[in-house]
Amino acid sequence: MKQNHLFILGIIFLSIFSCKSAKESVLQFQTTAPFEMVEPYYNAWVGGIESAGSGVNVFLPLKEDLGRVTVDSIHFRGEKSAVVKRDQLLIGRFKYSRVHPKKLIMSSNPHEEYGNTLPSKTDRSPFKLVNNQCVISYRVNDKRLYYKVLNLKSLREIAYPSAPPQKQ
Repeated sequence: MKQNHLFILGIIFLSIFSCKSAKESVLQFQTTAPFEMVEPYYNAWVGGIESAGSGVNVFLPLKEDLGRVTVDSIHFRGEKSAVVKRDQLLIGRFKYSRVHPKKLIMSSNPHEEYGNTLPSKTDRSPFKLVNNQCVISYRVNDKRLYYKVLNLKSLREIAYPSAPPQKQ
């Protein structure tokens, strides 16, 4: 009976430490970029109407084809965004809503709080970055890797004065 307890305790001990080491290795950065980029940059934008919101777009111009690399997300300023690929350009779009959230009803009576909705959950990034850095999350041969891009160039903010024309 005592051997069974020691065996179970040993398995629990090993599983706890193996999980911790796996998580730590996932968040390590690669020292070389998976592909060559030409002056990565970002620019902020703001919509002309309140409901349009505002945001930041991160642009990573590619010098060469990605090959076997599959880039799936970009982490920037505490947020995570899916990557859009257009020709030789990777784009991460980070949108911030300017719409004021609906006020919550706080009451000791739960029936009065019935109309409250949960706040929307943003896709947070596990990386601590300064404002001009981003992290590229990518896969090579089904292995997830990360590369930190330093010193992104900031371009002038784009102000969109109105909604785009409707197609007819």
